Amino acid sequence: MDKYLIKNNRNTFQDQYPKMYPEEAEEVLHLSPEDSIITKNITFVVTENCNLRCTYCYECGKNQTKKMTKEVARKAVDTILDQKKLNKYIDFNKHKCVILEFIGGEPLLEIDIIDYVVRYFRYKTTIMNHPWRDKYMISMTSNGMLYDDPKVQRFIKKNMGRLSISITIDGDKQLHDSCRLTIDGKGSYDTVEKSVKHAIKQIGMKDTKVTFAPGNIRFINRSIRHLFDLGLTNISANCVFENVWKKEDSIIFYDQLIQLADYIIDNEIYKYGYVSIFDDQIGTPMSPADDKNWCGGDGQMLAIGTDGRLFPCIRFMQYSLSNPNTKEICIGDLDTGVKDRKEIPMFDCLCSITRSSQSPKECLECPVASGCAWCTGYNYDVFGTPNKRATFICPMHKARVLACYYYYNKLADKEKDYTDRFELYLSEEDIDYITQGKGIKRWE
Repeated sequence: MDKYLIKNNRNTFQDQYPKMYPEEAEEVLHLSPEDSIITKNITFVVTENCNLRCTYCYECGKNQTKKMTKEVARKAVDTILDQKKLNKYIDFNKHKCVILEFIGGEPLLEIDIIDYVVRYFRYKTTIMNHPWRDKYMISMTSNGMLYDDPKVQRFIKKNMGRLSISITIDGDKQLHDSCRLTIDGKGSYDTVEKSVKHAIKQIGMKDTKVTFAPGNIRFINRSIRHLFDLGLTNISANCVFENVWKKEDSIIFYDQLIQLADYIIDNEIYKYGYVSIFDDQIGTPMSPADDKNWCGGDGQMLAIGTDGRLFPCIRFMQYSLSNPNTKEICIGDLDTGVKDRKEIPMFDCLCSITRSSQSPKECLECPVASGCAWCTGYNYDVFGTPNKRATFICPMHKARVLACYYYYNKLADKEKDYTDRFELYLSEEDIDYITQGKGIKRWE
């Protein structure tokens, strides 16, 4: 299936590194998939403020007071380059390159701090002759409201070739403005569309991220078609994890995805475009041996808060936790570094999570388990433990699997390639419900 799709258009260092440094990339070819990840993602939370109030945003504690200072930014760079303070959390010999990710809130609200971090990082790695001095990437996702600001534009022009920036846009005006609102409740589409067009022309931006929620799933087909029309060709799309879905939403979701599949295939958009919701690696039973945690928020990432405290992911910070009784999981600070996992019971728990330890029996025995996503931070927010899996997304995953079955087998028919079919393991009961008794075309 993959030979018909152009995936990974995103300008990430994980993709670029093997091409830029083939002699070093060769060293990881024999390693397991998890050990071959040679980049380390380090998140700088430069602000907890945002100039939008998107209805589905998980950052429920946005505020205008918490933002990173130059002093914290400087100490943050010093710490991520200090192997002793990192306490084996990052291994420079294994993680041969780094992604400096900036996030908020809306990160571009603090473009001066972002610029300071990057300049100081370059200076410090140069005088240290650090392995990351020329092996780094700058990454951020923006809502696009400040893309044309003069300071932002100067930063972009200074960092061309090292900067991966994407602007989130949820589709056409109706869909986007149904969820992505300004502080005073107005739609943000007009400003964001202008920014997207500018970024496509200026930096060749190809990718965006679309979030599906109950308020916008009726517009999926029309809206993603609109994103292709704008010139975006790599569209990451996912449903929110929160407890907002009803079983009947899966019917709408499937219908929209079938319409979108027809459009992409009939117009041969698959030859240059990609929507992540259509994935040929999902929808199969999973072996008990495949027992790793899907989410990277289990001790594989590092986030630096505005005050210099360290976290496994921003979803464990207070402004991302919706339950007022749930405490942050802080794993250290810039003065003392990353603590030993045994010192923090919840940190130790995070690093010990497996798929089987957190999943209910229905998930472990699910015939379409592969590709069903979860968020460890959200699990912690809901249950007070990261080792219990939320399953609210289940009906949407099943609808997605059924749509992928249709998409890939129709694509195989069009390309006259009958050797690589997408097999369907979904139960007849689920198929009947999602299709409302209409059934599906069978490719056996």
